[in-house]
Amino acid sequence: MTPAAVMQAPNTNVRWLIAACAAALFALRAEPSWAAPYAGVLPWDQTLGAIQDMLIGPVAHAAIALSLALSAILYAIGSYPRAGRLLAGGVAAWAALIAVHVLTYLSPF
Repeated sequence: MTPAAVMQAPNTNVRWLIAACAAALFALRAEPSWAAPYAGVLPWDQTLGAIQDMLIGPVAHAAIALSLALSAILYAIGSYPRAGRLLAGGVAAWAALIAVHVLTYLSPF
């Protein structure tokens, strides 16, 4: 006994499906990446490394020194609460900079 006749898809739908699958395969084919010749070194790594070195170097040291100097000036003027907050900010920034240097030393990558 043969099953009831199954409706066939119209030829236009089959052609459209074949064209869509071919386009998807063409778009998703495997090929080497444009960045393959650089082998793990991205173009912006050097720039980000330079910015990081600058921020944890002279910029951080200048900000900490400025904070400590201004807190001393505020303390001399007599604004003790503001001087205390600025001193705490300077000490916290100094501690954070030390932590960054320790982490960089432990994991240089």
